[in-house]
Amino acid sequence: MAGTEGRDNPHSIHPADLADELQRLTPEEAQERLRALPKEQVAAVVQELDDELRPRLLAGLPEKELRELLEALPHNEAADVIGSLPPEQQEEVIEQLPQKDQAEVANLLQYPRDTAGGIMSDDFIALRQEQTVEECLRRLRGKAEEGPEHISYLYVTDSDCKLIGIISLRDLVFRRPERKIGELMNRDVKCVSVNDDQEKIARLFEHYHYLALPVLEQDGRLVGIVSAKAVMGVIQHEATEDMQLMVGLSGEERAYTPWQTSIRRRLPWLCVNLLTAFVAGAVVQIFESTIARWTALAVFLPIVAGQGGNAGAQTLTVIVREMALGEMTKGDGRKALIKEAILGVCNGLAIGILVGVVGYFWKGDMRLGVIVGIAMLLNMIAAALSGVFVPYTLRAFKVDPALASSIFVTTVTDVAGFFFFLGLAAIALKFFPIR
Repeated sequence: MAGTEGRDNPHSIHPADLADELQRLTPEEAQERLRALPKEQVAAVVQELDDELRPRLLAGLPEKELRELLEALPHNEAADVIGSLPPEQQEEVIEQLPQKDQAEVANLLQYPRDTAGGIMSDDFIALRQEQTVEECLRRLRGKAEEGPEHISYLYVTDSDCKLIGIISLRDLVFRRPERKIGELMNRDVKCVSVNDDQEKIARLFEHYHYLALPVLEQDGRLVGIVSAKAVMGVIQHEATEDMQLMVGLSGEERAYTPWQTSIRRRLPWLCVNLLTAFVAGAVVQIFESTIARWTALAVFLPIVAGQGGNAGAQTLTVIVREMALGEMTKGDGRKALIKEAILGVCNGLAIGILVGVVGYFWKGDMRLGVIVGIAMLLNMIAAALSGVFVPYTLRAFKVDPALASSIFVTTVTDVAGFFFFLGLAAIALKFFPIR
């Protein structure tokens, strides 16, 4: 009964849980559920919705309901919602906002979504260095209802709104009331530019454990802050995007994405994968007569290629992860290549000997065991090298290293595995024909 009562009472459900419920419904059902929620909860739930579902859910709302929702959202969230609408509708929606919000929302919309300006909030408190601690505390108490939800730091600006210092809330509370802010503030302020890439900012937060960072315009004016909460969303999105791109997805697909959208995003990469599969098939065709004379080879073809593909995926995952986190510096590529080559030799020897022994006892042919073992060794080395070369080559051409890297690495291991295995078999049949 407790669970049923909680579900019937929206006030007792966290906005994130309500958002999860909406994302499992059709857009029409989700809109009905949204309308049934108390108005004070609607804004909180919309902020938790996935970026892909939110525009589809809000597109069908009447103008009045959409305007009321946007008025209840923080400026940065309202800008995200408006930015997801069709371009021809955005200006119209902005004009319907209260006059005091129009300029702020329009200003946030000018920044690309993947930059500091695109993920920042303009909800911060700026102080002046000539103010006293007491004056600042009175100002904070006056903003108890409308001030920022989370305050970690207060920012000190000059008359031109340029950032000159920072002071923590703790320092403000525990200092004597007559002290000047200019005497207490820290002038060594870490900050980011509005044009900085969100991945760079995420790495800063991850490395230095910031709670928030001020965002400056090119002229030094303080225009917003990036919070740890916003960066957590960036990290999750970037990790999901890289994982999906490595297997030829768009980076934006979710389990509840409409199938029409999914097929449009997946089919092109499946066609690319089909083309690479034909390349591997062409290699097999070259040795068609070899397979016809020695049919036992067919049993080991998927083993050699599959094992190489797995080894290549291991290397690729490590390299792409290091690149995504910005941990690969100049010269690290050569070190990674040497390391992976050594691993390829070691793993190839171990797996090659194991498969060779199995091949010998399985088919009772020493030649087959030796051929399988050598082919496995060579393919494991090829897998390790391609796992490094492919992402570095993509990056050299200004392409995201995660972009379908696994498709290309798998192609290399399939082609190399088939060529080494069947080529060695053809040589063996030439000198040691089957009787």
